[in-house]
Amino acid sequence: MVNLSQITFLIIGCIASLAILIIINLEKIKFKRDIQINTTKKEYYAKPVISKFEIKMFERLKKACPEHHVLAQVAFSALMTSNYMATRNKFNRKVTDFVILNHHLDVVCIIELDDPSHAGKGNEDAKRDAMLQEAGYTVLRYTNIPTVRQLQKDIY
Repeated sequence: MVNLSQITFLIIGCIASLAILIIINLEKIKFKRDIQINTTKKEYYAKPVISKFEIKMFERLKKACPEHHVLAQVAFSALMTSNYMATRNKFNRKVTDFVILNHHLDVVCIIELDDPSHAGKGNEDAKRDAMLQEAGYTVLRYTNIPTVRQLQKDIY
C-alpha cells in the first residue's frame, strides 16, 4: 500500500522534473534567440587608429624625424613590464600617442599630444608620464602641434 509520504515524494519529483524541462526549454529558446541576434548584429566595428588632430601630429613628426620610425597608439605594456601584477594592472590598458624609434629600433622618446579632451586631466597625465619616466623613457607632452623645428630641437 502507498502511504502519504510516498505520494508527496512522487508529486515533488514530478514537479521538479517538470521545472527542469521548462528551464531546459527556456535555455534552448534563449540560445536560439542569441544566435539570431548575433547573426544580425555585429559585435566588432572598425574605427580610426588615430584622430584627425593626431594625424596632423604624425605628419609633422615624419617631417621632423625622417630617419626615425614613428609609431602611433603604442600600448604601455609594449614599453614596460613589472614583476608585480598589481603594478602591471596600473598600466595594462594605457596607450601612448606616439613612440619615436631610431634606426636600431630603440625608443628615442614618447610623445603625448593633449587635445581638448585632456582638459582637467593634468593629474592623470602626470601619473602616466611618471610611469614612463620611471621605466627610463623621455616623455614630451604637447597641447598644440609644434613646428618641425621645435620637434627637432626637443627630440634631438
